[in-house]
Amino acid sequence: MDSSSNNIVEIDNFITHEECELLINYFKRSPRRFVAEDDFWDNRVVPCRRLWDKEIRRLVESIQYRVAGKICGYYNEDYIYPNFSNIVYWGPDKELKPHCDNMHIYHPHREHNTAYRDYSAVLCLNEDYVGGHTIFPELDTEYAGKTGRLIIFPSGRSHLHGVTEVTSGKRYTFALWYTKQREKLFYINNVKSLSIWAVRVITSILNVTKRLFK
Repeated sequence: MDSSSNNIVEIDNFITHEECELLINYFKRSPRRFVAEDDFWDNRVVPCRRLWDKEIRRLVESIQYRVAGKICGYYNEDYIYPNFSNIVYWGPDKELKPHCDNMHIYHPHREHNTAYRDYSAVLCLNEDYVGGHTIFPELDTEYAGKTGRLIIFPSGRSHLHGVTEVTSGKRYTFALWYTKQREKLFYINNVKSLSIWAVRVITSILNVTKRLFK
């Protein structure tokens, strides 16, 4: 069933339970988890820039294409481009405070690193956990876990959103962002991730060397 309220699109069973399981298993066995600058995202995200599994690549591309079609249809856009997507793991005690995806809510004039994002989407991959609701506090709307359900919403100030604390179990989601701009921005993100990884490796080598020559 497709439904829309508060300019949020909700689509049940957007992908099958089997496809959800494929994405979760890909996350679990992926060697390419995101190296973050802080503990919050570190090792919890698998970006879908370069997928080494052909079956997963076809599935992700299909999802990106279909979501783009839904965005154009519901929001009357002539075109939209997939900007970024990733598989995210939410363990116990993880939550995400309300925010916007293309601006700083308390400092709207400050430069934002993803100001080009126009639409956001969250695909729920499982429901066997407690908490972890996707919330829109200013719209008095929230979504509990439901396997295969997709929600789409504008990325800007009109749709402040967050995730309530996961109190037990493991939550997996597939997040997507879309833009009206055609620039390719993944190179910058790849370089940033690589540089963080390189610093960590070099630091580890130096620490080992110090211990050896004490």
